[in-house]
Amino acid sequence: MIKRTLANTQAATFCIELPNQQQHGMPTPTGTGFFISPDGWFATAAHVITENQQSDGPVRKDLDQAWLQKETRIPGGLPGALCQYVSFGHIIPRMDFALLKVDFPKNANKAWLSGKTAFPFIDVSSRLLTEGESVYSFGYPLSSAFAENLGSMITVTESLCPRVTSAIVSSTIEKTRMLITGNDPKVYVLDKALNYGNSGGPIVCSETGRVHAFCSRFQPVFIPQSHLLDTNQNPIHVMVPSLYGVVSGLGHHEILGLLQQIGVPVYDE
Repeated sequence: MIKRTLANTQAATFCIELPNQQQHGMPTPTGTGFFISPDGWFATAAHVITENQQSDGPVRKDLDQAWLQKETRIPGGLPGALCQYVSFGHIIPRMDFALLKVDFPKNANKAWLSGKTAFPFIDVSSRLLTEGESVYSFGYPLSSAFAENLGSMITVTESLCPRVTSAIVSSTIEKTRMLITGNDPKVYVLDKALNYGNSGGPIVCSETGRVHAFCSRFQPVFIPQSHLLDTNQNPIHVMVPSLYGVVSGLGHHEILGLLQQIGVPVYDE
């Protein structure tokens, strides 16, 4: 089922790279994002593009220097797809949702866009997911880049790690609360771990290939180790960074209202 729509999801999804001062200002991976319209609207998690990696932090001022990068898949073939000319669009901090806009005419000379008139994109669905429903993610976890200053030039060694993760919706409730309202952000818990770098990547319905959510964060768990004791003879707790993936649903009225405002089509299944 996943194979039927995976190629389109992969084509529309990119690793987001932003300048890293610790790597001589060269772009390095910060997360994942995906096109949701042919004219260049590009969705990701808000914390991927803020200065402090928090959803409500200040938006980075160097987004115009962003690279949207893909891996090379054919040995000896052309370098992976690249998009530049990225600008800030919109942000909804409490939903951890952000939109960038990528200029198609300025990218049209890229080899991977030769003969194309639009960006590949994933259809957005407003339908709420149900527990037990089959979904999958695609993104760039664990990717890295290292820059070295050789004096006359700076060289960059980059490693992208494209990954597909199949999952089911484990729960439509992350934690119980005294009061739940329709204004609360909609989250889903997946039964598979997602990793750093998956942030902002699409969560796609396996049956339809439409995107319903995006990766926003992880659920760490502290597990006591009875064979490892501290100085007080208490078990040491080891943290598992990601036991479940926590993803943000797109079917919230604030996000849907924004998409309608900018003309992004949304399917009401």
